[in-house]
Parts: sequence; structure tokens; C-alpha cells
Amino acid sequence: MTESNLYLKGAAEAGASQKSREAGCATDRGPLAWTLVSAVSDEQVLNGCLLASPTFRSASETILQKGYTSAAVAYNDALSRAKTDLVVFVHQDVYLPEGWIAAVQNAIRILSETDPDWGALGVWGPRPSGGCAGYVYDGGWRRILGNTFEGGVEVESLDEVVLILRKSTGLCFDPQIPGFHMYGADICMEARHRHRKCYAISAFCLHNTNQYRMLPWQFWRAYLAMRRKWKDKLPITTTCTEITKWCWPMLHWNLLRAINLTTGRDKPPTKRVSDPSSLYRELVQSGKVVAALNPRG
Repeated sequence: MTESNLYLKGAAEAGASQKSREAGCATDRGPLAWTLVSAVSDEQVLNGCLLASPTFRSASETILQKGYTSAAVAYNDALSRAKTDLVVFVHQDVYLPEGWIAAVQNAIRILSETDPDWGALGVWGPRPSGGCAGYVYDGGWRRILGNTFEGGVEVESLDEVVLILRKSTGLCFDPQIPGFHMYGADICMEARHRHRKCYAISAFCLHNTNQYRMLPWQFWRAYLAMRRKWKDKLPITTTCTEITKWCWPMLHWNLLRAINLTTGRDKPPTKRVSDPSSLYRELVQSGKVVAALNPRG
């Protein structure tokens, strides 16, 4: 059985012009109107991370999706009910620090001038020319990925940790991609099919995740579904692997991990921290992270 919790905050989106909505509501007249969406499987993680985020309180509405069998189905349902054009899909184990949405708004403002037809935004993704772009803390590896920059950097796909869409583009998630993996790469391919580019932006957040010893079978099911769907567009680079005709990256990754586990070369996986807000303060105070922009009133 599925369950949706909806939290409304005011009517910030009322009266906004269609032009402003299509630009992602990136105006200088007031706060950004946006809907926060998350697929929830663990209430404790949700309460300790996403709902503990200062930015959570600035959302115009929050939709929490529970009991769904795939991200695509959960997110499409939320898209259909969202009251704002801008919809932000975030993992339940993400911490969005103070000023995060202001950084998003700043990036959208710049993109509205350079590429107002953008398809999807995120905080981490592989560039077509190689390497990755974005700005995020990876809790699995206990490291900071990327750095600060203005606007957006074009990417081939986006990590699902944060995905930002506009309802006005008509983009939606494909329920044929099973489970909770690869839908970020798929939505970027769908955007490209509609001649829209996707971008990583510099809006720092913490992905307070546990580390995988082995990627679950559900991940590879989604990999194979992407391989079938986009067989004429291969290879497709994601943040975790590359989708190819012969699945060599899939076979190589699992073989290497199996050898490391068998021989004892694999280190114990890291666990998420109990208080991501304290971790964020430590990163800022140490100078390892540039604090997010102050929200504009």
C-alpha cells in the first residue's frame, strides 16, 4: 500500500507568471516557489537527515512518498500533485544546509539567461568530455566531491541523490525502469531526446549514506533495463558505472568486488553519521566547504 504525506506552505506560487514558471521561478522578487519530494523507506533516516535540514522549512510544499515499489512511480505521482512548477527530488538521507535553495535559485537565474530550455539539474554528474561536475559530500566514501562554480556544467547524466525538474517541460520518469536506481540517467536521456540539456550545479549538500559492499541486484536490474531502452544510444556514462552493449563494466565491477571480499582486501563499509548538521558545521569551520549562500528574502 502506498502512502503520501503532503505539507503545504503558503501560496508562494500564486500569481507567478507563466514566463517565470518556465524559467524555474528564478525571480528577484521573493523566495523561490518549489516542491520537495522524497521516497521514504526509513522514518528514522528521514527525520535525522532530510527533515532535519534547515532548507526543508523553506519549501512551498513537501510530498513524502511511502510504500512505492519504484522511484519512477512515486515521483510521477508527486509530479502530478505538485503545486509548483519547480520540483526537487531528494533522497531521504540527504542534508540540505541553510541557504541551499538560494544556491539553486542563483544557478537557475544564470541558466535562465544561458539556456532557459534546460531539462534537469542535479548536484553531481559526469561531463561529456570526461570527469564529473557538481558539489556534494559523499558519506559512503567520507569525501567531498567537486567544488564551487557559477551557473551549471553540462553533464551526460545525474546522480539520483538530488534531481530538479520543471513540470512545464513535460518530463516524467519511466516506470519501466525498476526499483530505485538509474532513473537519474534515464531522465537525462529523456531530456536529451527532447533536445534539452542537463546540468550539474554548485549547491552543496551532504549525502549521509551507508557504503555498499556490493551494489544490490536491483541496481543491475535497472542497468539492464536502461541497456534495453537506450540500446541505440550506448554507451551511457553514469556516476557509478558505464552502460554498454556487452555489460563489461557490470561484469568487471562485480568480479573485482567479489575478489576483494573473498581475499579479505575489502575494508569494513562506512556508516552514516548520526548528526549531519554537526558534520556540516565541521566541514565549514575547517574550510573544507564553502558555506551556502544566505537565502534572499
